[in-house]
Amino acid sequence: MSITRLEINFRRLLNQCEQLAKDDDTKSSWRLDKYISALEDMFTDLEKHPAKASEEQMAEYSKRVKFLKNLRMADQLPTVPEKVAASQLVSHSSSSSGSDFTTEIQQKTRAKYTSELKEQLFQTEKDSGVRQRSTRQSTTGEDMDALLKYHHSMQEKIADDMLSLTKNLKEQTILANSIIKKDIKAAEQSQTLSDQNTARLKTESDKLQEHSKRACKCWLWLMIIVVISVFIAMVLFMKLMKKKSY
Repeated sequence: MSITRLEINFRRLLNQCEQLAKDDDTKSSWRLDKYISALEDMFTDLEKHPAKASEEQMAEYSKRVKFLKNLRMADQLPTVPEKVAASQLVSHSSSSSGSDFTTEIQQKTRAKYTSELKEQLFQTEKDSGVRQRSTRQSTTGEDMDALLKYHHSMQEKIADDMLSLTKNLKEQTILANSIIKKDIKAAEQSQTLSDQNTARLKTESDKLQEHSKRACKCWLWLMIIVVISVFIAMVLFMKLMKKKSY
């Protein structure tokens, strides 16, 4: 199937968005948001197009667009721990995209947020004196507890998403099995009808062959009778001609 102009433009914009996400340029973040919004509109138009790509290709496009959107949402969170947890959630939700480019963006984003988190955790210790060490440690401990709680809540959310995904997959599997069973039943009916038609055709062919044999026999007997009649007529004619000559 030939690629439409709309799909070509969609691929170009998708590749450009992924390149901007990989470069991680803060100056062009507003442009990336505009591109992703336009990308979603183009994907909606592509789904409605009569000559759209295959279901597998459309699913891959959807995963890549959703990955970019979730990545931007994670980058716009107010705190660094939320960004770290959100980036892990994005990585889990898009781990089946199968793109090396997407994997590279995931690793780069996680490394960036992890570095920011380390800087934030150790910033207090670098700027404060010895007298405030205990206060800093308790604050850091509270931040770590909050981070662990947030990670725990994110893991629960991921587990819920996985359960929902498993349920949807089960429903899709059941639906696919029902469709396959219907197709098999239709194929069996078509095979049965084909066998019946073949048997009828064979019966009619046998009848036609029998009629042909009978017709051949009739013509053969008719030709024999004609030949005998001609022979008798010639004999009589020869005898009559001899008597006249005498």
